[in-house]
Amino acid sequence: MQTPAGGGSINFHLRSKFTALMLLAVTLLTGGAASAEGITRDQVLSFDTRGALAALEDALIVHDEIPTLESSKMLGRDQRSANEDLDNLVQEAIEVFESDLITGLRDQYRKLEDDLESERNRLTEYRAERILASREDPSLRAKLVPGETLKRFVAVSRADYDALIETTQQNIANLEEEKANTIVQMSKALNAIGVELNSDQLEVMMASVIGDDIVTMSVVFNSIKDMTNQLAELTQESGENLAHAKKYYGMVVMLHRIIAAMQENFVKQVDEKYLPKLEEYRQTAQANIKESRELVNVGTGVATLENNIRSNKLTIEVIDLYSGQLKSQRKKVSNGLEVTLREMNVANNTYNTVSLSSAVVSMIREGSNTFEHLISIQMPDVHEFQNDEVREEFRAITAKLNM
Repeated sequence: MQTPAGGGSINFHLRSKFTALMLLAVTLLTGGAASAEGITRDQVLSFDTRGALAALEDALIVHDEIPTLESSKMLGRDQRSANEDLDNLVQEAIEVFESDLITGLRDQYRKLEDDLESERNRLTEYRAERILASREDPSLRAKLVPGETLKRFVAVSRADYDALIETTQQNIANLEEEKANTIVQMSKALNAIGVELNSDQLEVMMASVIGDDIVTMSVVFNSIKDMTNQLAELTQESGENLAHAKKYYGMVVMLHRIIAAMQENFVKQVDEKYLPKLEEYRQTAQANIKESRELVNVGTGVATLENNIRSNKLTIEVIDLYSGQLKSQRKKVSNGLEVTLREMNVANNTYNTVSLSSAVVSMIREGSNTFEHLISIQMPDVHEFQNDEVREEFRAITAKLNM
């Protein structure tokens, strides 16, 4: 089908160049040869090491200040205000460890989802307007006006709307193709850092309200593991300088705190926001089924009511699926949080008592092993959708959860 000239097709061609440009940018920044087929770990985790060191040092300064302050006071700085500053510095550090490549692909994927929804809504409107149109033949002004954007404002006949419908259907096909390509590239980028998800599994995860959080944690945890190895090398190069060795080990303590903050936020969101909302949706669907069954007994509109019952049963089925996925990943992250808090306390105690620089390198490498363990135990379990109906209902629930 030929694509008529218009804003939709132009936007598609601009978007279709995004992935290639993104990979090219990564290649230039990392000095490697990136391609869709061969994305490397270094190209994905291309964080600014100097920036990371600066962010960790800023956090460590506040961390060291806290024990010297009063727990609470009416005026002036106390432990509460210092802890708030430390929390803000931790959040800033998280951004340092994110991947520009994966963030760009993820943002493009979300943008494509929004564009698809807009095009589908527009298609529905065009079909409705076509039915209401009183003329059959193309209007003169629709012939003369260029581009889809302007044509939609002057369309009056069924032929005018037929042309707009054809253009919109092609736009949707283009967006679906680009969306599929984006998820393939994101899958390859995640595979490069050890997150083994095929395109279908990643699509399921990205359809979930926790999809972005899982991707971000996977990236940041891997970046932190690599950062820890660099801190071990820096410590080794510092020789017998205990002050430098202790500072680098303190940065490892801050890395533990970064991971703990992400895990705590994830568990809190699932427990306090997503699961309660899903339970509300479930109760509403059950109430709708009960009401529909009562009306069926009256004998009016039975076919419509039975469809309502089937629709709400599907909603409950998908809610149970959704809740199961959230609880499964929450358990993984909660188990990881227990490990993090335990290891963070040990690391903090060691930081306060370390007296030999020669012991610090091995302790930092132990931290790297801990981060590797956390990556493995939080690896998501993702099952593909049974059918398109379940997929669409799952996405509809995600949209409600995000409101």
